[in-house]
Amino acid sequence: MMNLDNMNLFQLASRRLQWLSDRQKTVSENIANADTAGYRARDVESFESYLSNAETSAVLPSAEVDEVETTWAEAISGNNVVMEEQILHAADTAGQYKLASNLYRKAHELMLTVAGSR
Repeated sequence: MMNLDNMNLFQLASRRLQWLSDRQKTVSENIANADTAGYRARDVESFESYLSNAETSAVLPSAEVDEVETTWAEAISGNNVVMEEQILHAADTAGQYKLASNLYRKAHELMLTVAGSR
């Protein structure tokens, strides 16, 4: 169970954006290696695990990346990257990134409004 008591909205949003950035990078690497013999698809740890690991760090760490098993298919060459699956991951991650960045921006605008500088 993650402890969000000592984390403010901006810290949580920053960590979410970093995790999503790491996930998009990993998906991009999977796509780039879709034809590489023996390459195994990878994904980042869950956001909850990332938060637990990041609680003790003052800087935003990179998310841990692990090999994943796909249920879709595996090539004879041992490569298990399925482009359709990776495109779904990329689209999902992009949508989550847009939502998180919009929430961050709106919270910042709200803080400026409350402070009277708008």
